Amino acid sequence: MLKDLAREQELTIGKVNISEISRMTGFDRKTVRHYLSSDVPPESRRRRNRPSKLDKYKPYIRNRLEQYPSLTRTRIYEEIKEQGYDGGLTILGDYISKVRPEIPKLPEIRYETPPGEMGQCDWFEYNYACTDGTKKKVYGFIMVLGYSRMRYVRFFHSQSLQALIEGHLGAFEYFNGVPKVLLYDNLRSVVLKRKVPSTSSEFHPEFINFRDHFGFTSRLCRIYRAKTKGKVERGVLYVKQNFLYGREFSSIDDLNLQVMGWLNTANAKVHGTTYEIPFERLPKENFRPYSSYPQFVFRKKYQRKVMRDCYISMYNNQYSVPWKYAGRIVDVIVQDNTISVFADDTEICTHILLEGKNQRSKKKEHFEGLLKKVLNEPCKSPKRKQDDTEEKEQYLVEKRSTADYDALFKGDAS
Repeated sequence: MLKDLAREQELTIGKVNISEISRMTGFDRKTVRHYLSSDVPPESRRRRNRPSKLDKYKPYIRNRLEQYPSLTRTRIYEEIKEQGYDGGLTILGDYISKVRPEIPKLPEIRYETPPGEMGQCDWFEYNYACTDGTKKKVYGFIMVLGYSRMRYVRFFHSQSLQALIEGHLGAFEYFNGVPKVLLYDNLRSVVLKRKVPSTSSEFHPEFINFRDHFGFTSRLCRIYRAKTKGKVERGVLYVKQNFLYGREFSSIDDLNLQVMGWLNTANAKVHGTTYEIPFERLPKENFRPYSSYPQFVFRKKYQRKVMRDCYISMYNNQYSVPWKYAGRIVDVIVQDNTISVFADDTEICTHILLEGKNQRSKKKEHFEGLLKKVLNEPCKSPKRKQDDTEEKEQYLVEKRSTADYDALFKGDAS
């Protein structure tokens, strides 16, 4: 090693040795040593212009990109392949990146709303790891206020209308008020049929009752228009990166407990756009206090048929009903987290609303006396198709003397 260092010190230009030249030029030290030791200066080699399989199609490609600058290389590849191109996709992509016209980007207009004017709502999915190693899918409801940038998040097992309403109620209580306008995407629990203009759309009747109760206006995002609800979309990304990523949760209750603590911390930090703290801007929203609104009671009525096993099905779960009502049509009223079953306008049972899917809520008293009823039920004998005498006549066998058989065999022997 010392001999090599000494040799490098001998081959120097001024005060710069071979290693330094190698670092400056990016060439290997052996290459630098070779040319320093040579008496003939290096000559640049010209590459031969070999014909490319793409040459024949370059005018077509340039013409297509001039007309439609956003065409993908896969689309162009399919088009020239039909014309006979048998080359690869890589060289096509390299050529397209060189000749594709630059697409001008339109300037963005940041839309800021005055205090108390607007909030934006959305759903997002999340899979959290359970203690048994499995993963559980939950849905996060998020609302972001346009002026103060206050955020609210709560997780549910589904994106049902009831979950949507409970998410709103939690947000209103957390913000201590209701915005004048709330902006939505095409949520099935909000809009049944979208029309143009969006104000003519057909909204869910239960959602209309909820909206009118609090007096806010519901608006829908513009179709095929990006960044219409950018505040809530950035809020979703912020929740995923700064709260969900790298955390563990034992249940959805634990998830909601932790997210509330995180919200109190996040809303107390300076926002990256307003450069102010959301909690400090919240009083400027000047909301009507949430406690001044009459209490909203979520109540929805269904009709269900009691199955033979004495259960009704609701929201992919099953609930027991007194066995005497098996086979009957009953009314089911869902209110808050309670299911009430009525027959002939009389309440016959109640259940706590189950979360998740494929679960059963069973009450033993609903089946009392059922076993005795079944055991005492008289057995019905099967209906006879034909009279016994007729059946015997069908299967009568002719009787013969043994002498007849002896005569028969003697005949065969002859």
